[in-house]
Amino acid sequence: MNHRLLLRSSFSLLATALLFTGAARGAVSLGIDELEKTHFGLLLGKRVGLVTNPSGADSKGRSAITVLYRGQSAGYHLVKLFGPEHGIDGQVKAGHEFSNTRDRQTNLPVYALYNTPYGEFRHPTREMFSGLDAVVYDVQDLGNRSYTFISTLGYVMDEAAKDNIEVIVLDRPNPLGGVRIEGPRLSDGVQSFVGLYDIPYVYGLTPGELAQWINAKYLPKPCHLTVLTMKGWTRNMVWEDTGLKWIPTSPNIPTIGAARGYAATGLLGEIGIESGIGGPAPFQAVAGRGWPDSILARRFNALHIPGVRASPYHYYAGSDYDGIYLKIDPRNAGNLTGISLQAIQILEDEIDHFSTFGHTKADQRDMFDKVVGSHSLRRQLMAGRSADAIISSWNPGVSRWAVERLPYLLYGNGTGRPPMNVATDVREAAP
Repeated sequence: MNHRLLLRSSFSLLATALLFTGAARGAVSLGIDELEKTHFGLLLGKRVGLVTNPSGADSKGRSAITVLYRGQSAGYHLVKLFGPEHGIDGQVKAGHEFSNTRDRQTNLPVYALYNTPYGEFRHPTREMFSGLDAVVYDVQDLGNRSYTFISTLGYVMDEAAKDNIEVIVLDRPNPLGGVRIEGPRLSDGVQSFVGLYDIPYVYGLTPGELAQWINAKYLPKPCHLTVLTMKGWTRNMVWEDTGLKWIPTSPNIPTIGAARGYAATGLLGEIGIESGIGGPAPFQAVAGRGWPDSILARRFNALHIPGVRASPYHYYAGSDYDGIYLKIDPRNAGNLTGISLQAIQILEDEIDHFSTFGHTKADQRDMFDKVVGSHSLRRQLMAGRSADAIISSWNPGVSRWAVERLPYLLYGNGTGRPPMNVATDVREAAP
């Protein structure tokens, strides 16, 4: 065979392989990248507020604060900053409140959106948004209902609508991809800041897509919403396909592994079961003091959860912990939300004197219900209902959501069919 032809064929096959494995790696252009490419056209002539933290950065790693502050020469004014849970610098521990301050880089005022004086749900006040024409939202999310950034997004939109202030969402990938949907829906009467919307625990939307749903279904008065879409992102991409560097979204989510693990083990910490926080692999472990790690790993692997493998694990986080480490294949993972329930079932079988809720306080049980989004899950576990039966009971709600979300998809629906039309102002940068 002609060597030149063989070489060309090899390059062609390689290019095709790269295309279909998502490597168009590095090809994802974030909403903030698209804003820069258009020379900040959406912001011209406006007084702008920015909701962000270190995870709000462009593809070169420059923070949204830096990008928007330096871009003001285009003809707009960045006048206020707003910090969601964990603060504008992303360093405040989970659940810890913080106060208004000033940004060290720009000296702009920073308003805390996670502070009790503004109400249990951390709703911004009218005074915070006074004098603004637009509020830009640029925060990386995890794709889980209980991660509070999406509650902040909804409250920002709600407050902005009252005075016709535009909300501009600079879109970002869902690190779990845009196809995965799983977990329970939110039940009536369990609404809280860690569970504000009737969506599955893992909901399969980008921040911009979720903002559209919030605007249409949740707000009493829709806001003037603009979503600046990404380029190069598709629904079947996991984070590793984007070519983007993971920037910690909060102190306990330093890696993309922790971001995935949050869906798998986040529920356990609410009832005192260690999930690796404080160790080298947060949210990627199920552990306790002196637990039989080999037995637990063997029992867990016997479940044959696709793409999830357990290994015996020891780590130190103030005390010695033994249990299992969960290695999760991002492209071939089983039901992540169900892992917590399957782990509980194994612990009940294998750990002497272990009782899932037997040593919990009322406030722990209450928080567990809020994170899960219902009271019934805890009752089912206490009644001894199997993990598989509980996981299967989520299927009708997940199936409904798969249809309900269709009008708000911006990047196809994962089946090759184009998304349905949506009544909102969705902007794409000019090619």
